Amino acid sequence: MADDAPIATGSAKVFPAPVYDVVQRADRWRMPPGKSAGRIYVWSGLGLLALGLLLTSVVVLAEQSLDASDLPYNRWFFSLAQDHIALQRFAQEFQVLGSGNITAPLGLAFGLVLMALRRWHWLAFFAASAIGGLVISETLKNTVQRARPEWSEPFFSEHGYSFPSGHTLSGVTTWVAMGVVVMFVLPRPWSSVLGWVCVLIGVGMGPSRLLYGVHWVTDVLGGWLFGFGWLLVVAGLCLRRWGSGPED
Repeated sequence: MADDAPIATGSAKVFPAPVYDVVQRADRWRMPPGKSAGRIYVWSGLGLLALGLLLTSVVVLAEQSLDASDLPYNRWFFSLAQDHIALQRFAQEFQVLGSGNITAPLGLAFGLVLMALRRWHWLAFFAASAIGGLVISETLKNTVQRARPEWSEPFFSEHGYSFPSGHTLSGVTTWVAMGVVVMFVLPRPWSSVLGWVCVLIGVGMGPSRLLYGVHWVTDVLGGWLFGFGWLLVVAGLCLRRWGSGPED
């Protein structure tokens, strides 16, 4: 009888105890999209990957022309950082956050936490996104071999090839992916705070590379296209495999 007693929620609505528990749980925990959304995610991701490959072909076939078209925008970002010490520090901090010295152990630790929590589906999503993103980045860099921008007084001397921006791509496939997992694995409000921090760090990698002067504008664009494209494909495949609800 006590279990069926109505419980006030602080508003005009009153629920029986079992219903209130469900409502309260739904309010604190996010539910992933259903299985039917997987197809949309996959096709959207494939579309972004196709645009990334189109941009890659332009870089390969017309690198000098593309460098010339990128240069005015790169000068604007670089000059902006030169004039504002706060932007320089922002770029420096994100240089460290996006390096393998940080993302590799952080990603490994995050994966171990998911294993300890037995969140195997989320572990598969995160691992596929992060590892696949690294493979895509390194394969394209060594295939395209685009030279980096050169400045008379650079903030930092970066090594390796330029296209696509590895920090930008892994910012999406590692940091944004981690944020997505956090949003669904932890309850509100912690999931919102920590999840969005990870997402903003991941997306912020792109502008930081332009301010630091170590990538062309189209390197960052390519990193976003391949990063978000791969993230959506992985998310879509996971939803098709483990999502709830009927298939379309």
